[in-house]
Amino acid sequence: MASEFSDVRKGFFKARGNSACDALRARGIEAKYFDSAAEMIDEVLETIPPGAKVGAGGSVTLRETGLLDRLAERGPKPVVHEPTMEPRESIAVRKEAIVCPYYLCSSNAITMGGELINTDGIGNRVCGMIFGPETVIVVAGINKVVEDRDEAFSRVRNIAGPANARRLGLNTPCVKTGYCVDCKGADNICRVTTIISGKPMWTDLRVFIVGEILGL
Repeated sequence: MASEFSDVRKGFFKARGNSACDALRARGIEAKYFDSAAEMIDEVLETIPPGAKVGAGGSVTLRETGLLDRLAERGPKPVVHEPTMEPRESIAVRKEAIVCPYYLCSSNAITMGGELINTDGIGNRVCGMIFGPETVIVVAGINKVVEDRDEAFSRVRNIAGPANARRLGLNTPCVKTGYCVDCKGADNICRVTTIISGKPMWTDLRVFIVGEILGL
């Protein structure tokens, strides 16, 4: 019985993910669906040549799939900031990451209409997704695929925002409530929101959707 439900879930994820990919491609954004993170990693390693310099955003998805570790093993180690870094070092690393030839990140939400919606506190990730790197690869679990902009904004406010604030050890009201209360405090990480509705003219933007629950 459990196997039967697993097959149903896998089929649903694939149908939904492929529909989102079709919508992304219709907007000029290269997109592929993968049943598993392992398949996605193989594709990324084929896309990025050995020895290439890779920058990355502070993504839970990239870390939990093991993609950054695989790239580090092949070398060179991806340029990515760590929570333990001092502010000056963290800023320098973030700036270096978004001018690497290749940039990896995830997305807060991908609509079934083919748009990427993201909210940052600093803005380095959304900046890197749009301009700077030659090739940007966005890796997202099927849980990031939503119906439309309204659902995307809701996901940012009530799932991604509170979860990431908790991950970063911040003292925002949403950490306690589990949902957005539109705070304006110093720890607020919802400051810059972007909507990518088409491939940026000078950036090779690719979206890899994985049929697994990944990230926050």
